[in-house]
Amino acid sequence: MHKTNNLKIGRLLVALTLAAGSLQAYAIGTADDTQHNVYISSFKNLDMNNDGMLSKTEAGKEDLFAEHFSAADIDKNGKLDQAEYTEYRSQVEKKNLKRVLSDTEITAKIKAKLVKDAGVKSLKIDVETYKGVVLLSGFVNTPQQIKQAENIAKSVEGVESVKNSLILKKK
Repeated sequence: MHKTNNLKIGRLLVALTLAAGSLQAYAIGTADDTQHNVYISSFKNLDMNNDGMLSKTEAGKEDLFAEHFSAADIDKNGKLDQAEYTEYRSQVEKKNLKRVLSDTEITAKIKAKLVKDAGVKSLKIDVETYKGVVLLSGFVNTPQQIKQAENIAKSVEGVESVKNSLILKKK
Protein backbone atom coordinates (compact mmCIF):
# COMPACT_ATOMS: atom_id res chain seq x y z
CA MET A 1 0.00 0.00 0.00
CA HIS A 2 2.91 2.35 0.79
CA LYS A 3 4.30 1.82 -2.76
CA THR A 4 0.87 2.54 -4.24
CA ASN A 5 0.60 5.83 -2.34
CA ASN A 6 4.11 6.86 -3.38
CA LEU A 7 3.26 6.04 -7.00
CA LYS A 8 0.09 8.13 -6.81
CA ILE A 9 1.98 11.01 -5.20
CA GLY A 10 4.70 10.77 -7.86
CA ARG A 11 2.09 10.89 -10.61
CA LEU A 12 0.43 13.87 -8.94
CA LEU A 13 3.73 15.74 -8.73
CA VAL A 14 4.53 15.02 -12.39
CA ALA A 15 1.02 16.08 -13.47
CA LEU A 16 1.19 19.32 -11.48
CA THR A 17 4.63 20.18 -12.84
CA LEU A 18 3.60 19.45 -16.43
CA ALA A 19 0.36 21.40 -16.03
CA ALA A 20 2.16 24.43 -14.63
CA GLY A 21 4.72 24.35 -17.45
CA SER A 22 2.07 23.90 -20.14
CA LEU A 23 -0.04 26.70 -18.72
CA GLN A 24 2.96 29.01 -18.63
CA ALA A 25 3.92 28.24 -22.23
CA TYR A 26 0.34 28.69 -23.44
CA ALA A 27 -0.34 31.88 -21.50
CA ILE A 28 2.87 33.61 -22.56
CA GLY A 29 2.38 32.57 -26.18
CA THR A 30 -1.16 33.97 -26.49
CA ALA A 31 -0.41 37.68 -26.84
CA ASP A 32 -2.36 37.59 -30.09
CA ASP A 33 -4.48 39.96 -32.17
CA THR A 34 -7.35 39.83 -29.67
CA GLN A 35 -5.15 41.27 -26.91
CA HIS A 36 -3.73 43.85 -29.30
CA ASN A 37 -7.28 44.91 -30.23
CA VAL A 38 -8.11 45.32 -26.52
CA TYR A 39 -5.14 47.67 -26.17
CA ILE A 40 -6.23 49.69 -29.22
CA SER A 41 -9.77 49.95 -27.91
CA SER A 42 -8.56 51.03 -24.46
CA PHE A 43 -6.22 53.59 -26.02
CA LYS A 44 -9.04 55.08 -28.11
CA ASN A 45 -11.35 55.24 -25.08
CA LEU A 46 -8.73 57.20 -23.15
CA ASP A 47 -7.95 59.56 -26.06
CA MET A 48 -10.67 62.08 -25.21
CA ASN A 49 -9.58 64.74 -27.73
CA ASN A 50 -9.02 62.16 -30.51
CA ASP A 51 -5.55 63.44 -31.39
CA GLY A 52 -4.00 59.96 -31.46
CA MET A 53 -1.94 60.73 -28.35
CA LEU A 54 -2.56 60.39 -24.64
CA SER A 55 -1.71 63.24 -22.34
CA LYS A 56 -0.68 62.46 -18.79
CA THR A 57 -4.24 63.35 -17.68
CA GLU A 58 -5.88 61.09 -20.26
CA ALA A 59 -3.55 58.15 -19.59
CA GLY A 60 -3.85 58.74 -15.84
CA LYS A 61 -7.41 57.43 -15.93
CA GLU A 62 -5.81 53.97 -15.87
CA ASP A 63 -4.04 53.27 -12.57
CA LEU A 64 -1.04 51.78 -14.35
CA PHE A 65 -0.32 55.00 -16.23
CA ALA A 66 -1.24 57.27 -13.35
CA GLU A 67 1.77 55.81 -11.56
CA HIS A 68 4.08 54.99 -14.47
CA PHE A 69 3.40 57.55 -17.19
CA SER A 70 7.00 58.74 -17.49
CA ALA A 71 8.31 55.17 -17.75
CA ALA A 72 5.91 54.49 -20.63
CA ASP A 73 6.77 57.78 -22.39
CA ILE A 74 9.79 56.41 -24.25
CA ASP A 75 10.44 59.46 -26.41
CA LYS A 76 9.91 61.79 -23.41
CA ASN A 77 7.58 64.14 -25.30
CA GLY A 78 4.99 64.26 -22.51
CA LYS A 79 2.48 62.15 -24.46
CA LEU A 80 1.94 58.48 -25.21
CA ASP A 81 1.33 57.30 -28.72
CA GLN A 82 -0.48 54.04 -29.32
CA ALA A 83 2.77 52.06 -29.62
CA GLU A 84 4.15 53.37 -26.31
CA TYR A 85 0.84 52.69 -24.56
CA THR A 86 0.54 49.17 -25.98
CA GLU A 87 4.17 48.21 -25.39
CA TYR A 88 4.25 49.35 -21.78
CA ARG A 89 0.89 47.83 -20.86
CA SER A 90 1.84 44.56 -22.57
CA GLN A 91 5.18 44.35 -20.73
CA VAL A 92 3.54 44.95 -17.35
CA GLU A 93 0.81 42.36 -17.99
CA LYS A 94 3.35 39.75 -19.14
CA LYS A 95 5.44 40.38 -16.03
CA ASN A 96 2.35 39.95 -13.83
CA LEU A 97 1.38 36.77 -15.66
CA LYS A 98 4.84 35.29 -15.16
CA ARG A 99 4.63 36.13 -11.44
CA VAL A 100 1.22 34.48 -11.11
CA LEU A 101 2.42 31.37 -12.93
CA SER A 102 5.55 31.23 -10.78
CA ASP A 103 3.45 31.55 -7.61
CA THR A 104 1.12 28.80 -8.87
CA GLU A 105 4.06 26.51 -9.54
CA ILE A 106 5.51 27.17 -6.06
CA THR A 107 2.13 26.39 -4.47
CA ALA A 108 1.78 23.14 -6.45
CA LYS A 109 5.28 21.98 -5.51
CA ILE A 110 4.71 22.69 -1.81
CA LYS A 111 1.35 20.88 -1.78
CA ALA A 112 2.87 17.86 -3.51
CA LYS A 113 5.74 17.71 -1.00
CA LEU A 114 3.31 18.07 1.93
CA VAL A 115 1.23 15.14 0.68
CA LYS A 116 4.33 13.04 0.08
CA ASP A 117 5.95 13.74 3.46
CA ALA A 118 5.24 10.92 5.96
CA GLY A 119 5.41 13.30 8.93
CA VAL A 120 2.85 15.74 7.55
CA LYS A 121 0.98 13.93 4.77
CA SER A 122 -1.93 16.33 4.76
CA LEU A 123 -4.36 17.76 2.28
CA LYS A 124 -5.76 19.82 5.17
CA ILE A 125 -2.99 22.41 4.89
CA ASP A 126 -3.84 25.36 2.66
CA VAL A 127 -0.98 26.94 0.73
CA GLU A 128 -1.15 30.37 -0.88
CA THR A 129 1.71 32.14 -2.63
CA TYR A 130 2.06 35.79 -3.65
CA LYS A 131 5.33 37.12 -5.06
CA GLY A 132 7.18 34.19 -3.51
CA VAL A 133 5.73 34.74 -0.04
CA VAL A 134 4.00 31.57 1.13
CA LEU A 135 1.13 31.45 3.62
CA LEU A 136 0.45 28.12 5.32
CA SER A 137 -2.90 27.78 7.06
CA GLY A 138 -5.12 25.03 8.40
CA PHE A 139 -5.04 22.51 11.19
CA VAL A 140 -2.47 19.86 12.09
CA ASN A 141 -2.15 17.28 14.86
CA THR A 142 1.29 18.05 16.33
CA PRO A 143 3.72 20.93 16.82
CA GLN A 144 6.25 18.91 14.80
CA GLN A 145 3.91 19.00 11.79
CA ILE A 146 3.77 22.80 12.01
CA LYS A 147 7.57 23.02 11.86
CA GLN A 148 7.89 20.30 9.21
CA ALA A 149 5.34 21.99 6.93
CA GLU A 150 7.26 25.26 7.25
CA ASN A 151 10.57 23.53 6.47
CA ILE A 152 9.04 21.88 3.41
CA ALA A 153 7.73 25.22 2.13
CA LYS A 154 11.10 26.90 2.69
CA SER A 155 12.84 24.13 0.72
CA VAL A 156 11.02 24.94 -2.52
CA GLU A 157 12.91 27.03 -5.05
CA GLY A 158 11.46 30.52 -5.49
CA VAL A 159 10.11 30.84 -1.95
CA GLU A 160 11.10 34.22 -0.51
CA SER A 161 9.55 33.72 2.94
CA VAL A 162 6.96 31.62 4.77
CA LYS A 163 4.18 32.88 7.02
CA ASN A 164 3.12 29.90 9.10
CA SER A 165 -0.46 30.22 10.39
CA LEU A 166 -0.99 26.52 11.05
CA ILE A 167 -2.99 25.72 14.18
CA LEU A 168 -2.95 22.62 16.39
CA LYS A 169 -6.22 20.71 16.47
CA LYS A 170 -7.82 20.55 19.88
CA LYS A 171 -8.08 17.03 21.17
